[in-house]
Amino acid sequence: MKRTQGAQADTIDGDILRRLDRAVRTGGLVRVHRAIPRADRFEGFVVGVDAGWTLIARCTDIRLDGWTAVRTADIVKVRRRGDGNCLTIRALRRRGRWPVRMPEPAVRLDTLPALAESASAAFGLITLHVERHMPDVCYIGALTELRRASLRLREVDTEARWRDGVSAFRFKDITRVEFGGHYEKTLREFAGPRP
Repeated sequence: MKRTQGAQADTIDGDILRRLDRAVRTGGLVRVHRAIPRADRFEGFVVGVDAGWTLIARCTDIRLDGWTAVRTADIVKVRRRGDGNCLTIRALRRRGRWPVRMPEPAVRLDTLPALAESASAAFGLITLHVERHMPDVCYIGALTELRRASLRLREVDTEARWRDGVSAFRFKDITRVEFGGHYEKTLREFAGPRP
């Protein structure tokens, strides 16, 4: 399967797609590895797969914490992290949180503009990562504009204060989009409406 984003064209490994599809069907807990040097690995539940982006319900310390979307072509390994009786699934099942589903309203995974727009509309704040350039930095804010090859974000700082102006991010540089996590929800609550 070929996927084109900006000027890049990547081939998606068929075995990876089969593993991702199986993870969606079974609702199993997995760890996802990507080809980006020093990039985070994610543990959670794959809830959606498209040629453009894959959506994972993040799971840390036996609790769900928002969603992470990564470029499908960047995924190099998908490993199961236990069966249907592992503690994480048992705990989530008892709390009525398993099986894990797509967020409501659903976000689009076909293109980055569609993903950013639908996640921003549903959750208000999104977190962008440009891991190939700056693997340890993220940018959190509200989407203000989509352009042909980039997007604009009105950022929120770590004290939940809106920054002046907007920041531009090229689509080809964005490797990960997160939303709906406890941190983003707290920032949104205390930042108030976007000025």
